[in-house]
Amino acid sequence: MNKVQKPRRALLAATGALPLAMVLPRAARAQAGPMRILVGFPPGGGTDVVARLLADKMKDLLGTTIIVENRPGVGGMLATQQLKAAPPNGQTVMLTIDHSHVVVPLTFKDPGYHPTRDFTALAGVASYYNALAVSTTIGVGSLPEFGAWLKANPSKANIGVPAVGSVPHFAAQIVGKALGVEVVVVPYKGGAPLTQDLLGGQVPAGISSLTEQLDYHRAGRIKTLAVSGTARAKSAPDVPTFQELGLRGVDKNPWLAFFGPPGLPAEFVDRFTKAVATVLRMPEVSERLASVGNETTYATPAELREWVSSATAHWGPVIKESGYVPQ
Repeated sequence: MNKVQKPRRALLAATGALPLAMVLPRAARAQAGPMRILVGFPPGGGTDVVARLLADKMKDLLGTTIIVENRPGVGGMLATQQLKAAPPNGQTVMLTIDHSHVVVPLTFKDPGYHPTRDFTALAGVASYYNALAVSTTIGVGSLPEFGAWLKANPSKANIGVPAVGSVPHFAAQIVGKALGVEVVVVPYKGGAPLTQDLLGGQVPAGISSLTEQLDYHRAGRIKTLAVSGTARAKSAPDVPTFQELGLRGVDKNPWLAFFGPPGLPAEFVDRFTKAVATVLRMPEVSERLASVGNETTYATPAELREWVSSATAHWGPVIKESGYVPQ
């Protein structure tokens, strides 16, 4: 027997008896246990839908079970605080909208975290649209008609939003001002319960992600009147943008992205971001994202940090001008 072969066989036999985590490189060891994707909103909402889609596709690439864990509360702030406290072992990440890392720091005196210093930016996933929808019970088919309805029904001038102090919150104020009506902003615990109240007519109008409205708009169960952005959504070409309708201030589209706790190893960050990029290139993933109102938009960690900076620069003055007092 070759003198080199025997020690190699002995090593293979020995390591075969060891736990898998002890023989994997450090970046792979991080995935020895299940991974949690924290979502700061209820099940069924737009972020939750995307998280479950990506989790299903990424589990094989990362070689681990991936569990989506919903931690709703305070517009995603509770889940973000939990992410900050998570150990940097690669077993906890968060898929979130820009609200948690842009708007919360602008609307809370002490949210319990710093939006960049306390997290590891991982990957941008998609941009999406905020949209104004109305209940079919009010018989409105356009933004001008909605403005007329509000003026005729000032005691019912309520617009629901997924969270207090959110981009939809400020968008609702902008819409009311543009239509010449003082609206009452009604906060919900996420877009899914808001949509349910729109369907039932408990609230006449709401601003939330197009993702949460799209199926019901297509079915004629609610009417989406306008979307954010500078171009119409490919998934809803029949819906004009606010910009088209002459309403400024809500042009910037929000985004979805992955963040991790501070101090994640570079090896894990590299492997995770490559997995995200690979999944987003899958036609079935990009098509599914588009079908629910998202535009696939991958961003590297450096690009994601720029997303945070750019969105903060945009919404900071809007929030200040609104007169909103940080809590």
